[in-house]
Amino acid sequence: MRHKNIPAAIVCTILVLGLMLYLAPSIFPSVPQVKAASRTISLVGTTGVYYYWNNTNPTITVTQGDSLTIAVSSSNSVQHKLLIDLDKDGYTDASDCGTNDICSAMVPPSTTVGPITITSGPGTYTYYCAFHPGTMYGSFIVQSQSSTPDFTVSPSATSVTANQGSSATSTITLTSVNGFSGSVSLAASVSPSGPQPTLSPTSISLTAGGSASSTLTISTASSGYYSTPVALGNYAVDLTASSGSLAHSTSVTLTVSSVNSSPMGNSSLPVLPIIGGVVGAVVVVGVAIFLMRRKR
Repeated sequence: MRHKNIPAAIVCTILVLGLMLYLAPSIFPSVPQVKAASRTISLVGTTGVYYYWNNTNPTITVTQGDSLTIAVSSSNSVQHKLLIDLDKDGYTDASDCGTNDICSAMVPPSTTVGPITITSGPGTYTYYCAFHPGTMYGSFIVQSQSSTPDFTVSPSATSVTANQGSSATSTITLTSVNGFSGSVSLAASVSPSGPQPTLSPTSISLTAGGSASSTLTISTASSGYYSTPVALGNYAVDLTASSGSLAHSTSVTLTVSSVNSSPMGNSSLPVLPIIGGVVGAVVVVGVAIFLMRRKR
């Protein structure tokens, strides 16, 4: 008799366990999930009275766990090399590049660092140009993860190309994190100056758990009859998204190239009209010869 009760006991145990799993979400409080973001930053070495990153050496803010990609380039032929000093031993120690510090190859040409997962402790670090550390340096801030409502900002294309007189676009997507909802304002600037950025729309309403986008258009057209064309080279388009005390930034690298000219030896005359004219002439001559033969 005891053995006959074993299957019934097993079935009852399975049913109880299933009921507990079903009711668990309502019995035990849920823990908000902390989400890391994929970040892409563009740093362009620019030249004025002194050398700078993006003209102003902007502050870079990331969060522990973020996946960070950095596009590094120069606006001219001046050489630069990025070094983010995460062990705070200064820019002169390049032996720990790739282990403790984040470093790039020398530019030009342009190069990309990462993606790298940010594992450094919360704090303020410094990023430099290893060749011009006296003027090319800025703050690199690492924030701790939290469950505070927030949002992320990311471009669909982190590097775009446009010919002189044309334009390039990238879709900027905002995503709610940890239940954030509210209005987010967008702004864009270019360094060095020249190309003109516009955002449509400039304000986005995010719902909790949702996402929305804005279109970034960068024009390289001349603004006036006597204005000079936008210079060839690399530009950093800095984007800032803000909502109250929350602010995040990302960047897009723009490369302005020259309009391709026609290959040597190729005529710029329209081909189809010429072919049509030749065919028409042949037809006219053929008809004339046919009529002359009929008269004879």
